[in-house]
Amino acid sequence: MKKTITLLVAGLFAVTSFTTLNAQDCKTKLSLFAENAKAKNYGEAETQLNELRKDCPTISSALYAYGERIYKNKIKTGTDKKAAAEELIQLYKDRIANVPAKTKKGDILGKIGTAMVDYKIGSVKSQYDVFDQAFKEDLANFTNPKSLYQYFELYYGMYTAGNQGVQLEDLIQKFEELTEKFESESERLAKTKNELIAKKDAGTELTSKEKRKEKIADTNIKAIAIFSGNMESLVEKVSTCETLIPLFRKNFDANRSNSLWLKRAAGRLDAKGCDEDPLFVELVEAVDALEPSANSKRYLSGIYERKGDVAKAEEYLRQSLSMETDPIKKARLLYKVATKAKKRGQKGKARKYYLEAVKNNPSLGGAYLNIARLYASSVNQCGNDEFSKRAGYWKAAEMARKAGQVDPSLKSIASRTVNSYMKSAPSKSDVFSKGYKGGESIPLNCWIGGSVRVPNL
Repeated sequence: MKKTITLLVAGLFAVTSFTTLNAQDCKTKLSLFAENAKAKNYGEAETQLNELRKDCPTISSALYAYGERIYKNKIKTGTDKKAAAEELIQLYKDRIANVPAKTKKGDILGKIGTAMVDYKIGSVKSQYDVFDQAFKEDLANFTNPKSLYQYFELYYGMYTAGNQGVQLEDLIQKFEELTEKFESESERLAKTKNELIAKKDAGTELTSKEKRKEKIADTNIKAIAIFSGNMESLVEKVSTCETLIPLFRKNFDANRSNSLWLKRAAGRLDAKGCDEDPLFVELVEAVDALEPSANSKRYLSGIYERKGDVAKAEEYLRQSLSMETDPIKKARLLYKVATKAKKRGQKGKARKYYLEAVKNNPSLGGAYLNIARLYASSVNQCGNDEFSKRAGYWKAAEMARKAGQVDPSLKSIASRTVNSYMKSAPSKSDVFSKGYKGGESIPLNCWIGGSVRVPNL
């Protein structure tokens, strides 16, 4: 009996030692593999990757992170890109299965969906389903702007195909959901940018980690601007006042107690410029009665302004601005108020609210760009002669320049706008003939007020 127990213990010890040895072997192999991957010795690294995936699939998320580099390089340099993409997709799937605690599922599913779309793998429905899983199961980590756009683009294609059961109301709902997602990502990135801007303004140099953080934020801000704009362009074809009003009217009674539906419907009509229709008023009154918000008060302000009741319009606007406490959301609200005023030709009011928007969100370059356009549209009202009128373009260029400085997504358009305004402004010879040397101040005698400084041309 004693002998049997001794053999049993010895056997258990042997198993334990073997397991420990295997774990150590896995770590050693992983270390060698990582070094090859870092050194871009991808041929040797791929062989090691295959061994590790077979023998040590749960060892570390690093296995899959470095593996991603290998397959992305294979896609870039290889001849059979689709086959390499399929290998990459399987790697992503294995990562989800083998190291779930160290995997952002929404992000990885988004990468799978994008690879499927980019390399034409699977049906439209199977591609869509991967994105839909990311959206439903891990929205917080489903953030890549391109993947979010592809998700909607596929759904739009299913709608236009007419054989997938996607109705117009489904498409509009999906659009609103993704618009809200893009907005939340924009808010998150704006907060990151503003923290870094404040640090630089205080004279503190950014660390290498912060510089990388800023670069990532800039890249994603620009991508969101592009892909959310592309999404808007797609839905614009089928989302008009003529299609939306009957659609929302049909579903209004069934959704009178659904505040989310009411807010989205009112927001869509407002965005499309359908806010003069009686349905918009009904939607706004319904949502304000059910769940008052900064937006519902803003809508009411606009309604009463159109009725000519300035006092009531201003009261609702004050309520709207006082209800929104988050600075990034408040900036968006102020931007919308300013843009409405701009469309109505209320230039002074528009500038006021654009500047307030920038105070709340210093990286909101669109506000500066719109102020630049307001200035440029007013130059003929702002001078006593041709020179002083055209000098207003310097002021417009100054605002456009600020737009590109604070918002990377606007850098290109801001640069083109600055160049255009500088061409319209007085030339070097004009400045010389007036006897200016640069630095002199020219008053702007119009709604713009203040003055503009003659640049050193």
